[in-house]
This record gives sequence, C-alpha cells and structure tokens, in this order.
Amino acid sequence: MCEVQILNRNYVLGPFHGLISTCQNNVLLGLRLVETVETFPRPTDEEKQLFEIAFGGVSDDLVQSKARFKRWVLLNGFRDINQCVGTTLQRLITFKTIEAEIKLNPTLNIEAREGVLRRELGRLHTPELIEKTNLLCAAPLMFQKEIESFNLARNCLEHAVGTVAKRFCKNPEKDKLTIFGRRFKLFFKQGEKESPALLGKPGPENAALMLGAEDFEIQFAVGQPIDLSLKQFLDVLSTCVFVRADIEQKLAA
Repeated sequence: MCEVQILNRNYVLGPFHGLISTCQNNVLLGLRLVETVETFPRPTDEEKQLFEIAFGGVSDDLVQSKARFKRWVLLNGFRDINQCVGTTLQRLITFKTIEAEIKLNPTLNIEAREGVLRRELGRLHTPELIEKTNLLCAAPLMFQKEIESFNLARNCLEHAVGTVAKRFCKNPEKDKLTIFGRRFKLFFKQGEKESPALLGKPGPENAALMLGAEDFEIQFAVGQPIDLSLKQFLDVLSTCVFVRADIEQKLAA
C-alpha cells in the first residue's frame, strides 16, 4: 500500500533524512580528504599493472587529481540535494492534490490517483515543480531562489565539466552564477553588540549565547570552476534544514 494512501506527512519529508545521512557519510568525508591530503597516496601493485596496460600509466599530478576528485564529490553532493528536493516537492504536490480532491470525492481511489500523479510529476524539472507547489500552497516556497541556485550549480558540475556556463547564469548580464543560501549563526549578544561564537573560545563576560540565521551568497564567473570548501558545503546543507522546515509548515497549513 502506498504511504500517501493515509496522507502521511512523514512520507513527504522522508527524503531529507536520507540526504543528511548520505552527505554526512560520503560527501563531507570526501571533502575532508581533499582538504587534508598533502601527498599522493601510493598506488597498489594491481593499480599500476592495470593503468600501465590500459591507460599508459598512473597519474602523479596531485593538484589535478584533487581537483577532479573534488568536482566529482561536489557533483554527487548537489545531485543528492537536487534529488531530495525534487522528490520532496513531488510528494508535497501529490499530498496537497489528493488532500483537496478527497474532500470533494470521499470515495477517491487514492492509490490509483497517487500513481497517476507520480508518473506526471516524475517528468517535471525543478522550476516546474516549484511553480506547481506554489499554486497549491497558501504561500510560495520561501527558499525557491536557493533551491534553483543549487540546481544550477548541479547543472554546471554535470553538464559543463564543472565550470560555470553562460546558459546556467540567471543574472541579467548572463556572466555569473550565484549560489544563495541561509546558514545558522551562533553568536554572543551584549546589548546591541554581537560577536561570533568560536569553538573552544569563551565569549564576553555576561554575554548571552544566541542562535540565529543569516543569508549568504557564493558567486562564480562564467568559465570559473564550481569549487566549494567543506565549510561552504556545510552552509549549503544548513540551507536544506531551512527548506525542510518551510515544507513542513506548508504541509500543516
């Protein structure tokens, strides 16, 4: 029996649990390795033999190898995010559509209707899913600009060999790609004065420790590689937490 049969909200939000687990276990590990490795790991005898026979030798260019590996890691990270958001929006649209239809037709075959919607929505891309979601909800998605920018970064990594292509730039001049996001902000507050909270360092005396949020942007020019640090990708994942919270509110409305 399909989960949407009982209009289960957890079914809609389920992909986000897998996203955090996958990115933490795979993508963040890969980025940690890229930022810490300083010498080329020695190839095994089996690698040497294969590459000598089939490819003419093993690469010994550490800088290029790290760049290629990092691009592959980031591609998989943004793929995970794009798939997670896309699947969640498909499920949200299905949930909202059936929720409205069953009020008009209590005998609606929910499982059959869900199958039809799943096939229809599976053919749509991110901008179309955002548009359909906004039509069904009382208020538009709060982070559609952020979602679209993640998808554009994924497009560059997948379809433009990891560099910014003009066709994926949305600014009027078509000369740059901007990743938009929102990250958590931990800070000390004394009256009107704020100072960042640093791990392992005490804050100002009698200052309150606060948790907030702030928007951020990461810009790349046309022809520039999409290159995010571990910290920047963590900020992207933080944005996904806010995206999930917004979708959860849309479900409850």
